Amino acid sequence: MKQRYLILLGAIVIVTFLFIYSANAMINNKTRDIRRIDAQIRRAQERLNSAKVMDEQLSQVSRVIDNTLISEQSFSPEEINAFVRTLAELADRNQIAVFSLIPRSAHSPANLVEHQFVMDIMCTYVQLGRFLTRIESLDYIVKVNTLDVKPVRSGVTELEVDGELVTQYRVIVELSVFKIVKEG
Repeated sequence: MKQRYLILLGAIVIVTFLFIYSANAMINNKTRDIRRIDAQIRRAQERLNSAKVMDEQLSQVSRVIDNTLISEQSFSPEEINAFVRTLAELADRNQIAVFSLIPRSAHSPANLVEHQFVMDIMCTYVQLGRFLTRIESLDYIVKVNTLDVKPVRSGVTELEVDGELVTQYRVIVELSVFKIVKEG
């Protein structure tokens, strides 16, 4: 009888060992599968994020292309007024005093239309830097032709910003906006 109990106990130990071994093997296989699938998901997410970034960049390029193509040989008054408003809003956002903003036509090659804008503003160097950075990020082809910076000599040359005295400058900015004439 003792021998039967030992055989039964041995069988139970072997079955338990086989059960634990097979469970461990299945868990390890599933863990490997989960890691593999997780890596695939990560790669797919990276591709998706890259695609989103590319889509955003391409949509920005598309906006720039749409804003730079024109069918006529000159800017329309609406386009000129819209760009003047954009420049005025940029100056206002940067707290820049605008003395004048004059649009004027410019001669350009046959397949390119150019319109110039001359701005007379008063600002600090920091404000000017922010203003030029924002102009650079517009959805137009913009070229700064000249930048004439002179310190203001009246009693308003220094302005207090965050407890510091900052010198104000009179700046004349001449910029050109270009559009490409559509062919055909």
